[in-house]
Amino acid sequence: MSLRNLSPRAALTMFVALVVFVLAMATWWIIFMAKLTNEKVEIARKLGADAEFLEELHRQEIVRQIMVGSEGVVFLLLVLLGVWLIYRSLRQAETLRRRQENFVMAVTHELKTPMASVGVYLDTLQSEKISLEKKTQVIPKMKNDLHRLERLVEDILEAGRFEAGESRLNLQPVDLGALLHTLADGLAERHDTGAVKVVRHFDAGVELIADAAVIGRAIGAILDNAVKYAGGQSPDITITLNRNGRNAEIVIADKGVGIQKQELELIFERFYRVGHEMTRASRGTGLGLYLCREMIRAHGGEVLARSEGVGHGTEFTVTLPLGK
Repeated sequence: MSLRNLSPRAALTMFVALVVFVLAMATWWIIFMAKLTNEKVEIARKLGADAEFLEELHRQEIVRQIMVGSEGVVFLLLVLLGVWLIYRSLRQAETLRRRQENFVMAVTHELKTPMASVGVYLDTLQSEKISLEKKTQVIPKMKNDLHRLERLVEDILEAGRFEAGESRLNLQPVDLGALLHTLADGLAERHDTGAVKVVRHFDAGVELIADAAVIGRAIGAILDNAVKYAGGQSPDITITLNRNGRNAEIVIADKGVGIQKQELELIFERFYRVGHEMTRASRGTGLGLYLCREMIRAHGGEVLARSEGVGHGTEFTVTLPLGK
């Protein structure tokens, strides 16, 4: 079995075994050196050495033991550090592997569902038994499914570009309030629901130099999550836009399922999806918030998430530097 194929439990077992082995060796070495010192002093006594010589011999042996022991301790600490680093790498590799597997499964599902829908819609359009009126109603649904596929492919490509440092921004003056109004107005259409309630509190005249499309995708990812994880309730979202010194501050708060506190930093990592059952049932690839963070950072800003835990909703705060 190679190290790459070790399970987390096997890696932990190996780590503990190596630590015990190293500590056992250190204990044995200390006992052996102490015994060797006593034997040397005893041999010198049998050969008739006087007390002063025996005392000096014992002192020199103790000094030598301390010197050798110190070197041994440093070596053992380096061994333990190396073992710990290997164990941590195995854990991280296993975590990334599982996230990638989940990502592949999620992408497969995300591709399969709209493709199957489009296939059904095409059969509907080809059928002579279905009225022209109903066929006309199918076309917007096909467009939504195709748009969903397009966004998925674009997210995957964009994640690769940010990872490789190849993303480019088209910087222009952006009216942030107008952009947020457009994103909020489009929520119901994107999620095929008329129950989206968005409360807006915007400072007037907040402009910055940014790529409007990129900022729109980043904020849109947060809004989409707020609707997606509403927890079976009607989505109730509050968007606040403030001018805070030289920065624009956007706060998006929802009353959805919330996030456990230990996961608040993890949600911005690639392929990560929060683990409680309600979010597992929701579609997604784990790239949305990762791309959101990278897009915000590309503009010199930052995004943070806060939540009091499952059932208490989530608040995202986006900070972006204003143009001169």
